Amino acid sequence: MDISIIIVNYNSLDFIKKCISSIREHTGKNRLACEILVVDNNSSDESVEYLKEQVKKNNSFYLIANKNNEGFSRASNMGALKAKGEYLLFLNPDTRFVSGSLGELVDFYSKEDRTGRPGVVGAKILNSDGTLQFSSRSFPTLARQFYESYFLYRIFKKSRIFGSYFLSWWDHNSQKEVDWVAGSFMFVKKDYFMEAGMFDEDYFMYSEDCDLCLKLYRKGHKNYYFPYFVIEHADSGIASRNMAVREVGIWESRRLYFKKNYSAVYAGYLSFLYLTGVLNRILLFMVLSIFKPGSKNRARLVEYFRVLRLYFKG
Repeated sequence: MDISIIIVNYNSLDFIKKCISSIREHTGKNRLACEILVVDNNSSDESVEYLKEQVKKNNSFYLIANKNNEGFSRASNMGALKAKGEYLLFLNPDTRFVSGSLGELVDFYSKEDRTGRPGVVGAKILNSDGTLQFSSRSFPTLARQFYESYFLYRIFKKSRIFGSYFLSWWDHNSQKEVDWVAGSFMFVKKDYFMEAGMFDEDYFMYSEDCDLCLKLYRKGHKNYYFPYFVIEHADSGIASRNMAVREVGIWESRRLYFKKNYSAVYAGYLSFLYLTGVLNRILLFMVLSIFKPGSKNRARLVEYFRVLRLYFKG
């Protein structure tokens, strides 16, 4: 088996139908042998019934149906342990393949493997409207959190300093060595993934992708952005159903990342900067609600107040 495509699913029936359809359309033209492993985290939207039907129709389709929501890291590791492929592709269910060949991706990885130690390779990711998602990034630092909390990364997108986290200064049209790539598409050799200790299961969701890339980087691997394979990602179409819960999850996971990889003191500073970022957004949407009244501004203001309440309640 060449590639094992691992998808963690949670109540995303409409998305995963399109995702699987696009995978089959592209892998059907491939010279590679691929399998699909879906790990379902106790969905309640008839996803499991649909996935069981796919298992019956295809002997290279597998389902792990969890009794509880195990989170992204643990569920991904479950898929990886069962995978038979030389390469693993971790893919979000709210994605679909647009263009490019998995064969070309394997060729790129194999070429780099002969001369160095590749780690995780990410694809070019587009939003649903065709605009670019900044899925290849630099490792988080306190300075980069400051740029994000105080909108400097938005005001000075073309700055190599203020735009350093999202690499917004770069056109993303050529392959490039990067620090880390987003978990919506992560292509890695299984042996390297296992040697790195897989995803850290202390992360329920968010920051586990950055943490894995950092572990590989510290072992001498290089992570890459590969723009010749293109996917569409529904911009956290599943996670963003509850914006406040998603924001709190990012906040908590980023604090954990700093605590694990630097120190508890760094994690405290990070959390303070993230807090100021939330307060800044509350102020922004409060002003907009006054001078540009509209349901959208008011709704965002309410959501960021919910972020504060959920975070401190937790």
